[in-house]
Amino acid sequence: MNLHPDQLRNRRVLVMGLGSFGGGSGVARALAERGARVTVTDLRPPELLAEARAELEGLDLAWELGGHREESFARAEAVVVNPAVPPNSPWLEIARSHGAMLTTDVNLALHAAARVPSFAVTGTHGKSTCAALAAHLLSHLPGRTVLAGNLGGSLLQNVTGLGPADRLVVELSSFQTEVLDAPRGWPKVAALTCLRSDHLDRHGTREAYAAAKRRLLEFQDASGLALVPAGDPESDRWAAAAPGALRRLDASLLAEWDLQPADLPFREPYRLPSLLAAVAGALELGLPRAALRGALRSFSGLPHRMQSLPDLAPFRVVDNGVATHPEPTQEALQHAAEPVVLLVGGKDKGLPLEGLAAACRRARRIVAFGEGGRRLGGALAAAGTTYEFHAQAAPAMRAAVAGLAPGELLLFSPSFASFDEYRNFRDRARMFQEICRESLGARAKELQSQVATADQETRR
Repeated sequence: MNLHPDQLRNRRVLVMGLGSFGGGSGVARALAERGARVTVTDLRPPELLAEARAELEGLDLAWELGGHREESFARAEAVVVNPAVPPNSPWLEIARSHGAMLTTDVNLALHAAARVPSFAVTGTHGKSTCAALAAHLLSHLPGRTVLAGNLGGSLLQNVTGLGPADRLVVELSSFQTEVLDAPRGWPKVAALTCLRSDHLDRHGTREAYAAAKRRLLEFQDASGLALVPAGDPESDRWAAAAPGALRRLDASLLAEWDLQPADLPFREPYRLPSLLAAVAGALELGLPRAALRGALRSFSGLPHRMQSLPDLAPFRVVDNGVATHPEPTQEALQHAAEPVVLLVGGKDKGLPLEGLAAACRRARRIVAFGEGGRRLGGALAAAGTTYEFHAQAAPAMRAAVAGLAPGELLLFSPSFASFDEYRNFRDRARMFQEICRESLGARAKELQSQVATADQETRR
């Protein structure tokens, strides 16, 4: 469609769905500030959207909350669709039948920033870490580096003011790549972190899910670079689809780049493709090899992605709240050195659980919650693995924390979606951290004080 946001000036634009991470409110603001006649429609009632409404206070736009109106879709000249809305939505059919242009925040942003060198990352897991690490590496170059996309916020809002001397690192989900419309030659670098089964409730089959991810290559040209993990079956399909250069990522690149284990911000084998893709992409976009080691060592990581909570030592607590499908949990269990208390569950997306159930045998204790935890519990019981179940997440979190001993690892890796009880995975992970600090904080400080006293006695 090649729709630039400036083409929407003075046009009737319907922003469909505010989302959970600020993307809808951000694109509504960006378009209103560019002169579009914006109406925001959302199924949720006003009282559940107070934060978004406050963000847009003072702007000249209309609100239609608590449900959609057929007449709004019929008279809209353009509809900006939230990624959570499936392409076959009947509301979108109404808009199409009346000649409306359908677009997304991502697509508008990419056409607005067509001249900005870009690195786009997709994959089933590891894409946020890859994108964040790449942006961190590229931030050592002159100019601006913007990290945006599926991580939250409006991409259109974030790319405002970027030019050819800057850089854009964008993480894209399958919901976003499925309807991607980008300028020819975009992105300069495209990366796949891995391909597993996910979002089958949206895409139907793994093949359709993989094809949605692969559309990231559709707009590249011969000048582009595609990065794929060595050994991933999907890599061959990317190799066949890539119009430009292709590089397979394996551990031998660390020696090529003269990197040692101490230089790496994380070392788990299953996270290596994300690290390699980030480094390869940053080097392609101009990071000097000489700056690589220092830049890697200064990366602090992202919240809720195998995030340790050091203030709770000597209790070992890891928040892997971003894990909303089984594979990251399986990998984390396989590489855990300590006895594990696993906290797992949430909204069931219908994904296969055989691998997760097998990996759970490595856990000393399993606390499950929600419908996902109930179904996993059935698989565990069939295999003779004991577990405890709670209908809701918060009681399960408190139960998992209770009795945790130093030397054990409490691993919060839900493996299921959060939308049964929470707006998003971040809200659920923040609740987990709050409960851990509330329940373990005093015990941790007491033990830390005992250790400090013992050390002082030893030094006397």
